[in-house]
Amino acid sequence: MSTAFAHDAAPALPGTASTYDGLYLRDNLKSQGTLPAVAPFNACPDIIQSSMPVADPQKTFGTVSSWNTIYPISPAPGKNYYYVRGLNGSSEDFEGQISLFWTPAQLILFPSTWKNNPLLTASGSEGVKVQAAPGFVGVGNDGFVLDTGTVSLSNPNAFYSFVAQNNAAPIPTISSWLEMSQLLTQQLGIGFRNMMTFDPVTGPLLARMGFNIPMSVGESATLQLTISTQGIPAGDNIGVIGDCFTPEMKSILLQPIKTTGNSYVAGIQFDVDPGFNSSVALQYWNTSGLVPAAGSTLTLSVNYVVPQEKYARALTLGVLDSRYAQAAPTVDVGPQQIAPVGQVTFVVAAST
Repeated sequence: MSTAFAHDAAPALPGTASTYDGLYLRDNLKSQGTLPAVAPFNACPDIIQSSMPVADPQKTFGTVSSWNTIYPISPAPGKNYYYVRGLNGSSEDFEGQISLFWTPAQLILFPSTWKNNPLLTASGSEGVKVQAAPGFVGVGNDGFVLDTGTVSLSNPNAFYSFVAQNNAAPIPTISSWLEMSQLLTQQLGIGFRNMMTFDPVTGPLLARMGFNIPMSVGESATLQLTISTQGIPAGDNIGVIGDCFTPEMKSILLQPIKTTGNSYVAGIQFDVDPGFNSSVALQYWNTSGLVPAAGSTLTLSVNYVVPQEKYARALTLGVLDSRYAQAAPTVDVGPQQIAPVGQVTFVVAAST
């Protein structure tokens, strides 16, 4: 099955929240450690890139102003230093370690895509020490090093994805789509940074990312792949194309479509099996003649359409998205329960 749809975006509804008990990494700047988490799930501001080593990471990145800042993470040529922090949401002192992983761009960050790619510190350690009193921010005492001179992307239209982990909890093995949704939306001991900046003036955006489903996810699924815009002018064009057909011999394809407002959603729906390996390209054309403001976004999201027989389990895990399906009735797709499983955001860069 492959179904297309488009409409103006609707906000998510708030759910009943609880507080994450432990050192947590935020999903986004608005996150306060409450569960269920609120989208975006891929904008962790607690992963920080620096072109130079930082002498006192705690002093530099543990301030209130730093806590309210989201830093660029795209690596510059040569050595890059990445620092990770978290807030202690428990009632006891925290002392432990945080690790940082990288992978060439992935649409869904299954642990199998990044767990074997730890970044190391300059001294060769896979983890950094973090200490924090209850309610305080703790910053890793050393930087993880990514050297683009020795590790580089083979595709110029791809980018890096980063995942930070509080080592107090092990990296899970994902055996179902609901477990992947739970990892993305409920496990604040793991932070995802899956973003890329771009300049809409220099030419069309073309961004490629892997779309790999491990065999350990032992079930087929109906997925929604949506593009949502914020601040992108009406009259611009967006499209998505995959490089492999689905098991049903259907294409993963959203034909270029013109946005009708600066808050807009378009997408497709299709079926996949465990072991499906592909890549997906997002393309954007600034055809309106209006330049989007810095900070405007295009977000590519993947949602698992939850079968009726799994509603109860999804509700127990707290992963159901209150917006339901981003589907228009004109294409014969009614409201469905969905669970987020992946998200990538493309942010318009400030003019230089």
